Amino acid sequence: MLRFKLFAFIFFIIGCRLNAQSTVWLDKLDLSVATQGNGKPGINTSVDGKKLTIAGEIFDRGFGTHAESSLLIKLNGKAQKFSALVGLDDEMKGHEPAVEFEIYGDNKKLWSSGIMHLGDKAKPVSLSLKGIKQLELVVTDGGNGPYYDHANWVNAKFETNGIATLETFNPIASEPYILTPKPAATPRINSAAVYGVRPGSPFLFRIAATGDRPMAFSAKNLPEGLQLDPETGIITGKIDAKGTYEVELAAKNAKGLASKKLRIEAGDRIVLTPTMGWNSWNCFGHEVSADKVKRAADALVKSGLVNHGWNYINIDDSWQYNRDGKDPSFKGKMRDENGYILTNSKFPDMKNLGDYIHGNGLKMGIYSSPGPWTCGGCAGSYGYEKQDAQSYAKWGVDYLKYDWCSYGGVIDGLPDNDPSKVPSLAFQGGSDPDKGVKPFRLMGNLLKQQPRDIVYNLCQYGMGDVWKWGDEINAQSWRTTNDITDT
Repeated sequence: MLRFKLFAFIFFIIGCRLNAQSTVWLDKLDLSVATQGNGKPGINTSVDGKKLTIAGEIFDRGFGTHAESSLLIKLNGKAQKFSALVGLDDEMKGHEPAVEFEIYGDNKKLWSSGIMHLGDKAKPVSLSLKGIKQLELVVTDGGNGPYYDHANWVNAKFETNGIATLETFNPIASEPYILTPKPAATPRINSAAVYGVRPGSPFLFRIAATGDRPMAFSAKNLPEGLQLDPETGIITGKIDAKGTYEVELAAKNAKGLASKKLRIEAGDRIVLTPTMGWNSWNCFGHEVSADKVKRAADALVKSGLVNHGWNYINIDDSWQYNRDGKDPSFKGKMRDENGYILTNSKFPDMKNLGDYIHGNGLKMGIYSSPGPWTCGGCAGSYGYEKQDAQSYAKWGVDYLKYDWCSYGGVIDGLPDNDPSKVPSLAFQGGSDPDKGVKPFRLMGNLLKQQPRDIVYNLCQYGMGDVWKWGDEINAQSWRTTNDITDT
C-alpha cells in the first residue's frame, strides 16, 4: 500500500511538471506591431493575404512579413523554447527574392538561417530560450535589396513555464520627448557654409539663425545681383556669372552679434548640402490641400525649425486629379488640350502657393511619377514629361520627388499600367538594363533646361545601384532602400 502511494505521488509530480508547460503560438500574439519594408504583417497569411506556401508546401499557421522586418517579444524569462520553419513565400515566383532570417535574444544573435532564396525548402529552427527576457525575430534582405522579399515564419510557437503571457511590442516611445537643448538668447547662425546655384537661376537663401528677436541681418561682399532683407535675413536675386563668392553673414540682437562665412558656388552643381524640410504624405496623405501646405510653411517658421536650416515644404501625391478617387475634388480633366497637367480643386493656384512659400524664405517641392499614374492613382508624367517640367518651373517649384510606381507597368507591358501592381525589377539586368534608368534621365535633362534650379530626387528604392548613375542623369539625391519605418 505504501509503495502504491509512493508511485502515485511520483506520477502526480511528473504530471504537474508536464501540465506546467504550455504552448503559445506566434500567430496568437499581436503581430500588428511588427515593422517591415512593405505591406502589412500577415496573420496565418502571406504579405499578399494568401495561404502561406514555401517550396510548394502549404502551411496553416504563421507570420507572413516583408524584409526588412522586425518583431519584438517580451518573454521575461517565461519561455523555454522557440521553434519554427522559415522560408520565402512562393507568391513571388518570377522574381529573385533573397532573405536571411535572424533571431536575437537580449540583443545577442542566437540563430541565423543563412541566405535563403525562392524555392528553398522551409528551414527548421529550434532554440532554447532559458533566461531570455526579450526576443527579436528579424528578416533582412539577402544582399540584393529588399524587393519581393515575402518571408514566412510558419508553425512558429513558444514552449513556456506554465500559463504565461508573452507580449509583442513596438519600440517607438509612447510618450513624446524632446532632447534638443533650448537655443541661447544670443544670436547663432546655423546655415550651411556653402550654397550652390546655377547662373541666371532665381536665388533664394534664408539665413538660419537662433536667438531672441528682433534680429537684424547683414552680409558683406554679396555678389552683384543679390539683395538681403535685413529684417528677415532672406537673400534673393540672381547671379549672372559663374564663380566662387565669399560672403560674410551677420546676425545681431540686443544680446549680441554672430557671424559666419558663406561660400556661394555659382556653377553647374546645386544642392551641395543635404536638403532639410517637410513632406506632406505621412501627415495628410490624400487629404493634402494648398491651405494645409501653407499652414505647414507657417509652422516651420513659428516652431523655429527654419532657424536651424529646415526650409523645404514638399507637396507629395494627390495635388493632381485621381483616376478613381471618390472625393469630388479628385474628379476632373487631368490635362488641358496642350497636355499641361491640371491641379485638383484643393490646389486652385499653384503659382500663388509657390509665391506664399517663397515669401517666407522657404522652398516648394512637388511629386510625380515617370509612369502614367502615381502610387496613389493620380496623373503621372509619362508621355508629358516636357510639359510637366515646364509647369514646375512656371509655378516656382524648387524640388521634384519622382516616384517609380507605375513605370514598372510600362516596362512589363501591363495593359492598364496599374500602380497597385508590384514594380518591375528591370533595373537588375536583362537585355536592356538601361530601360529602368531611361525615364529618370529624361526628366533630369528636362529639369536642367528650365530657367530655375529644381532639386531632383529619384524615388526608386535603390534599385539598380542608383548611386552609381544618379549623378550622371542630373539628379542630386536618391533613395537607397525600400520604405523605412519610424523606430
